[in-house]
Amino acid sequence: MSVPRARIVFKLLARIFAVFILIQVFLAGLALFWNSDQWASHAMFSRFLIIPPILMLVASFFARLPVSFRLSSAGLIVLLILMGVFAKLPSDIGYLSALHPVLALMMFFGTVSLARKTDALNNDSAEQSV
Repeated sequence: MSVPRARIVFKLLARIFAVFILIQVFLAGLALFWNSDQWASHAMFSRFLIIPPILMLVASFFARLPVSFRLSSAGLIVLLILMGVFAKLPSDIGYLSALHPVLALMMFFGTVSLARKTDALNNDSAEQSV
């Protein structure tokens, strides 16, 4: 895979992951405000969330992105793992579980930032080749 194509894949995966997070928040909203049976959908969809950041990490190597992009992709994976841990904590330390939606915000804005940085990197590369 060529470097420019790998960068496009990385950027696309970042945007897909951002959309996945929005879907996950929507499912949580459905469960809170409409029908609590929707928690099952929220839990089921969470299993798919890990796929884009893993693929982003792999694509970052093929795209020859700076180390900061690789670390950010790995950080998204760590945040996802922490979200799962915090969601399963017992109620006596539920205050840590309250970090669950905060981590979702961090992941969303971190992912959007990565996509923008990839755009900027691609624009810089295009200007240098002209």
